[in-house]
Amino acid sequence: MAEECHISSLVVHVRPERAAAISTRIGQLAGAEVQPCDAAGKIIVTLETATTGDIVERLNVIHDLPGVISAALIYHHWEAAGDVAAEAESEAENGSFTPQLSQG
Repeated sequence: MAEECHISSLVVHVRPERAAAISTRIGQLAGAEVQPCDAAGKIIVTLETATTGDIVERLNVIHDLPGVISAALIYHHWEAAGDVAAEAESEAENGSFTPQLSQG
């Protein structure tokens, strides 16, 4: 079976008083990147995993953390890991850059 790269995004609603501790714990999960929490206790998490099973496993771990109200998968994309590496190399060689939003 070819290696895969799965990118997914989660929205995690937490009790605001537990947000800092939960954000720290989620950030310790393999492949997890946490965006700053808003005042209402909403945390955005990006996961990079090798399988869909890894996504489900991490989602379950997050859901079971004390103070988590809900955790939902919002976005999922996957492709062969070789395709991701080749695309990144191509972008680097061709001087690709992240598009910027205009200010006007």
